[in-house]
Amino acid sequence: MRTKTVGILLTLMIICGGFLATDSIGGQTAKPIYPAGIKPIAPYSPAIMYGDLLFISGQIPYVKGAIPEHAKTDIKEQTKIVMENLKTVLAEAGLTFKHVLKATVFITDLKLYGDFNKVYGPYWTSAGLTPPARATVEVGSLPGSKPGAPVMVEISMIAGR
Repeated sequence: MRTKTVGILLTLMIICGGFLATDSIGGQTAKPIYPAGIKPIAPYSPAIMYGDLLFISGQIPYVKGAIPEHAKTDIKEQTKIVMENLKTVLAEAGLTFKHVLKATVFITDLKLYGDFNKVYGPYWTSAGLTPPARATVEVGSLPGSKPGAPVMVEISMIAGR
């Protein structure tokens, strides 16, 4: 079942990625968002603004190109870094967490789900916001992992004005 789900997700990402990668679609322009300090390690845009929608690529717990020492094996610290990276991307597009419609979470071990939620949840609840729709998927590993510093969580989002 997990293989089929991953295959469907990959197919959708390829289809949507090809659609959004063009410069103009139906008179709308797809504008890449590159916030200062977020340097992709692969050929992708951190986010694409298309009309009133912002499609944010999966963010990992990197600060200046690496996982900080204090977060190397700590899901709570990694989640905080990812959420702050997402906040930076949103801000670059003139948006906040109140504009987020959907989040997709990739986590390497569902046993970490409770600790993940302890950090993730307050980004909405402490501000009196309704959390967005969300899917969470357990994965074997995530891009950017290094020996002794595994990427434990990645989050992508869709936001709208």
